[in-house]
This record gives sequence, C-alpha cells and structure tokens, in this order.
Amino acid sequence: MYKKLLTEGSGDMSEILRKGKYTTVGPEDIWKVYNEIHGIFRGSGNTTTPKIDKMRPSDLTVVTNPETGEKMVIPDGTKGISFADSIDSLATKKVEGQVWIIPNGKKIPDGLVFNIKDIDHPLLNVSEPISEDSFRGLIADLVKIMEPCGVKIAKGGKVVGQYLGSMPKVVNNG
Repeated sequence: MYKKLLTEGSGDMSEILRKGKYTTVGPEDIWKVYNEIHGIFRGSGNTTTPKIDKMRPSDLTVVTNPETGEKMVIPDGTKGISFADSIDSLATKKVEGQVWIIPNGKKIPDGLVFNIKDIDHPLLNVSEPISEDSFRGLIADLVKIMEPCGVKIAKGGKVVGQYLGSMPKVVNNG
C-alpha cells in the first residue's frame, strides 16, 4: 500500500522524489509531480487504442492465490507498465507506435499508482493486490481517459507528426 505523499496545499515534490530511488505516487498526487507538462505519454499504441491491456511478466508481478487459484496482480514498487514524461523521451527510447496521453488533471482510477524512479519514466502499477480481472477493469477505465496525440514514433525513434500540447521535458533535479 502506498502513502499519500503530500499534505493539502503543499506542492513541492523535490523533497519526495529522489533520483535513483523508487517512489510510489497515487492518483491524488500524480499531477503534483507532473504539474508542468500536459500529461503522461504512452507509446506502442495504434490509432484506436494505447495497447496497455497486455500483461507482461517484466511489467507486473502476477501470482496465483493458492486458496482460490485466482491470478492476482500484486504491487511491486520497481515494476509497472511504462509511460513517459514527453514524446521526446519515447523517441529517445525508440518506443515505436502511436503515442497516447493521459491529459494533465484527469483522474487516474483508484487502485492504480505510478512508481517513479526517474521522472521521465513513470511505471503504472497497482496500489494493493487485486485480481487479474479487476486489474483489466482498471486498465479499461484508464484507457477511457487517454487520448491519441496524432504522433507516431517510427523506426529508429523518428517522430512523425506533432502534438501541439507538447511541452519541454521535465528536468529531474533530485
């Protein structure tokens, strides 16, 4: 379970995020961390979906409940589904495909958190153990608030198109 990071009215994340250390940030604090950008970006999508519904063992920790046989996604502060702070970050990592955005200010579904080690690479994960089916439901809710950017990352990290809401990368001073 994660802790709420900030008290009401506080806005300084520099004391919370430390470069090279993972910090888990919940729905109520995510836009305090990414307050200077238009949103959080996801590559590898296509024109109709951001394609975040595939669960890979390298992204999430999934275990089988020995009592019920049900598959459960459990929190892991060092894993998650990759996002980025900018289109440039996606291009640098050569993440091919259509780019989608969670626009700044949109409510991330309760039950989801971001694990942040480096500010340019937030990782989407769960806040508490939930069934695989419940996780898929949360992802479906997240997809509903995401928007296509009209930008594609082509082979070699080439950016095709321009997102008018794109802002400069956030600098991690931690």
